[in-house]
Amino acid sequence: MNLWDFEAIDWDDEEDETGNLRHCLRNGVDERVVDQVLREAAVEIKMVVHTAEYSIVGPDYGGAMWTLLFARSWKRGDWLRPVTGWRSEPEEIEEWRRGQGRRS
Repeated sequence: MNLWDFEAIDWDDEEDETGNLRHCLRNGVDERVVDQVLREAAVEIKMVVHTAEYSIVGPDYGGAMWTLLFARSWKRGDWLRPVTGWRSEPEEIEEWRRGQGRRS
């Protein structure tokens, strides 16, 4: 995944109870987390996903590790749409370390 291919992040309105922002907020993922992880040293990881195209792991500015899933937006092909996310599990953090060339 080349993050430079995307012009914007596609969030639904917070009032939309079925939208991606409300879903992500239930998992502790907000716009700040997504922005910070994308700006930091995120690594694309392989995992079985059904509603997403991309899965990444990376830190926010406070050092918390996040696993975020994205799809190309149906509104515009050059928008990245958050699907879901969560605090990274140890196995996901290990994949991030390997992707960064680090050992545990």
